[in-house]
Amino acid sequence: MFVNFGEQETAYCLPLLAQVREAGIRAELYPDAAKMKKQMSYANTKNIPYVALAGENEIKENKVVLKNMVTGEQILTDVVTIISTIQSK
Repeated sequence: MFVNFGEQETAYCLPLLAQVREAGIRAELYPDAAKMKKQMSYANTKNIPYVALAGENEIKENKVVLKNMVTGEQILTDVVTIISTIQSK
């Protein structure tokens, strides 16, 4: 699931979401720019194993933070690594 921080971040995440889906991975963008806690609770409720976060800093670097919802581990990475990480699980 891609976290929704607002319009600019959504515009950045939509092409990444398309790439992830093209790789055969089920993915979604949270429908509105709600508080982070609400979005994380939603991911936990739906047993979503990974959450991608892209804020202002990540966008500048053309990266996203991939959070493993089970271990809590976070890595700053690109969409190719996200795809390979999820596919290897």
